[in-house]
Amino acid sequence: MLFHGAKITVLREAPAFTVYMLTFTGLRRRLNPSGRIHPPLSVDLVAGGVAGLMSWSSTMPIDVVKSRFQSDNPMDWASSGTGRMAARYSGVVDCAVHSWRAEGVSVFYRGLPVTCMRAFPTNAVLLVVYVNVLRLLDG
Repeated sequence: MLFHGAKITVLREAPAFTVYMLTFTGLRRRLNPSGRIHPPLSVDLVAGGVAGLMSWSSTMPIDVVKSRFQSDNPMDWASSGTGRMAARYSGVVDCAVHSWRAEGVSVFYRGLPVTCMRAFPTNAVLLVVYVNVLRLLDG
């Protein structure tokens, strides 16, 4: 039960961080036409904020499925008729299909606006700190 949903978490994190860092580095270069090694703070803030938006926007559906699958506790559900407790979902794909059928495609994007409102400032600051820590470590 400790690692319930660990595989789908990795399936979410790999593309999320790929989109995140590719967007950040790409925008950082694009918004820094002078090619300065250390672009202005505003460039890093914008690139970091947009990177957070892109990352969450692209991985929100899998995050919804992950959260639903992980919170599917067999002890919370009534007996399956066999005298045993049964989980609602038999697996990750079953969770996605059930969610889609019950609530439509919008279920995979519920909460995205609020997530993006949090993601922009959080990731803007986080990546500015990241870049500055790397700069300090380089000496």
